[in-house]
Amino acid sequence: MSIRRMEKSESYEILDLWMRSFTHGNSFIENDFWQKHYTVAKETYLNEKDNFVYADDNGKIIGFICVDSANAIRGVFVDPEHENQGIGTALMNFVKESYTMLNMSIYMKNKNTLKFASYHGFLIDGAVRDPINGEIQYTMIWTE
Repeated sequence: MSIRRMEKSESYEILDLWMRSFTHGNSFIENDFWQKHYTVAKETYLNEKDNFVYADDNGKIIGFICVDSANAIRGVFVDPEHENQGIGTALMNFVKESYTMLNMSIYMKNKNTLKFASYHGFLIDGAVRDPINGEIQYTMIWTE
């Protein structure tokens, strides 16, 4: 296992993982919503300040985390076949070593991710309605 900065050549692999992970973790949102917004995701996740991947011993990427220039975690994504193996925790701990403050938005209906963020010390700081799909998202913050 290794965590390292994402390479540009891995963009297709990252986007495939993003789609599988996001649709799996947010089943309350219609599947074609994310397919319709694939281009936005591509621009959002591939152009962030810091993108780190978690690769297995064979070099296959099975998780990644994105942090933008405002210290917002844009997502922690783990291959659904490798959930609950500590990969998300390893990625989160990795970025927490580099920042003194992080924030993130999580859909209110995504109970597993809310539990994960709370476990890692994130506190709810507010709530907003996503203007694209109408779902409520909590804004959460972590400080060292």
